[in-house]
Amino acid sequence: MIALSCPACHEVEKVVRFGKNRSGTARCRCQACKKTFTPVPLNRAVTPEKEAAIERLLTERIPQRGIARALKVSRATIWQVRKKGQSEF
Repeated sequence: MIALSCPACHEVEKVVRFGKNRSGTARCRCQACKKTFTPVPLNRAVTPEKEAAIERLLTERIPQRGIARALKVSRATIWQVRKKGQSEF
C-alpha cells in the first residue's frame, strides 16, 4: 500500500479517497486542510494525430466551430494549434 501525502500540508494519515474526476482517475481529500487533489493526473494533451487533423481542416477553411464539434476539442485548443502552426513558418 502506498501512502499518499497532501500536496498542500504534507499530511499522510488524513488523506482519504474522494471520488473520481472527469477522466476517471481517483480524487483524494485531505481531512486536515480540506484540499482535494488527484494523486496521478492524466495528461490531456492533444495528440500529434489530432493536431495534424486540426491543421488539415484549417487549411481546408473549415470553420473552427465545426472542427471543434467534429474532433471533440475546444475552440481554445484549435486556436492554440493554429497559433503554434503560424509560428513555425
